[in-house]
Amino acid sequence: MNKSLKSLDIKAIYDLQINSSGAAALMSLVELKSLNRRYKLTSDVWIRLVTDKGTISLFAKEGFVFDGRSGSPLLDWYAPNLGSLNERIMWLVHDLLGYATCLDFKTTNKVLRYGLRDQCVYRASKAFMIEKAVSISDAWFGTPKETDWCYNNISKFNVAFFSE
Repeated sequence: MNKSLKSLDIKAIYDLQINSSGAAALMSLVELKSLNRRYKLTSDVWIRLVTDKGTISLFAKEGFVFDGRSGSPLLDWYAPNLGSLNERIMWLVHDLLGYATCLDFKTTNKVLRYGLRDQCVYRASKAFMIEKAVSISDAWFGTPKETDWCYNNISKFNVAFFSE
C-alpha cells in the first residue's frame, strides 16, 4: 500500500460537478458483451467533488472500463448497479479512488458514503451500510494485477486532491 496516500476525515460532499459530455456518456452506458456488468466510457469524464476538507478532481479517459456498483446483482434491490446520474458518478468516483493513487482506503470509502448521502439523497443509515460493505476487504483497493479486468485502466485516469 502506498504510504503517501492522504487520509482525510471527510464528513460532507457539498458539491458534485461533471462535464456535459461525461454526463451524457455515463447516462448512455452499454454493457460490454465480453464482460458481465462492465461498461466502457465513450467520452472523457471530468468530475469535481467539493468536500468539507477540500476538492477532489477526477478524470477518466474515453475507453476507461468500470462496473457501476460493484457486487452481486442480488444487491441491485438495495443499491442499483448504475442508477441515476449522481449514483453513476459516485460508483465511478469510488472505482477511480480505488486505484490508490491519491486517497487511502478509509477515505475512499468515506467519499462514497458521503457522496451517496449528500449527492444521491440516500438515507444516512443506507450510505453507512454501503460504506461498511465496501470496507470489509481491501482486496479491490490498489494497483490491479495484470490479469485483472481493470488492469488496462491504469493509464486512463487521474485523481488529485486540493485542500482549501
